[in-house]
Amino acid sequence: MADADRLAVFHADARVMNLLQHGVLTRAQSDAMVATYEAEWPALGFGSWTASERATGRLVGLGGLRVHSGGRGVAMRVAFMPEAQGKGYAPEFGRAALAFAFEVARLDRVVAITRLDNLASQRSLEKFMVREREISTDEGRTLVLYAAFNPNSGRRNQTGRTSPK
Repeated sequence: MADADRLAVFHADARVMNLLQHGVLTRAQSDAMVATYEAEWPALGFGSWTASERATGRLVGLGGLRVHSGGRGVAMRVAFMPEAQGKGYAPEFGRAALAFAFEVARLDRVVAITRLDNLASQRSLEKFMVREREISTDEGRTLVLYAAFNPNSGRRNQTGRTSPK
């Protein structure tokens, strides 16, 4: 909740949010989403983080681990402001999120989903995840599913445990 004001600005930015499933959010919708982010930590043992520039403290991105609403397990998501893109933040954030997922939350598998036309996201994900398949949505969109498996779990059969409990 300490980041609610900064996240309201982030959630209202169409340059970032139009690439995400829920799109641009109003202040009330943003506050509700931030409350959800905060509630996920004690309930699930994982959740969302903000990413800030070290030198300035400026919010540059948001991401983390969430239970995918489409039933695909725990999904990693990462979104950065356009001015922060291409600086290596997304792969760094993604690797840190996977390390947390596997070492702390002790998950076996994490997925990431992006649009077929989001080539920058695909290039980033391919640095630390494996492209599994394309998915067609009811809205006629094509998505790309990436996955990573916990190297310490011994479960690489494509069905890894996707909740911390």
